[in-house]
Amino acid sequence: MYCLGCRRNRVTSAKNLLFVDDEDSIRLTLTPILKKHGFEVTAVANVSDALAQIDLSKYDVLVSDLNIEKPGDGFAVIAAMKVRQPRCLNIILTASPDFDTAQQAIRLSVADYFIKPVNVEELLSTIANAGSRKSTESRSQGSRCRTEGTSPQ
Repeated sequence: MYCLGCRRNRVTSAKNLLFVDDEDSIRLTLTPILKKHGFEVTAVANVSDALAQIDLSKYDVLVSDLNIEKPGDGFAVIAAMKVRQPRCLNIILTASPDFDTAQQAIRLSVADYFIKPVNVEELLSTIANAGSRKSTESRSQGSRCRTEGTSPQ
């Protein structure tokens, strides 16, 4: 469980996070919380700025609103991130959840789909759990590659 004011929740090394939401109040509220938990946060308000940032910087995590400028355009941001930075963890926030968008999120292999107002503890937990899984997968892949490379002929 996450404690919003606790040091134990902090990310051990700074992780770059792209946060996309057209609502000023959400960006202004969630950005400092994420920074307090050790993230380097780039917050943008529209799809074109998000796409530009994806090309400019490497991100470990993308947290995107589902309906930024028009319904479902958050999926365009997710799709672009998956193509350009496939190792990035993708998370959706939405104030308008429905079955079809949840299915589309599953098809895009989104790590989680949160309904606004987001429970910050759950968001941080999703990021931490996915990060530790990726780290374990990377180590096991590296180990497997080293063992495969040294097997006798």
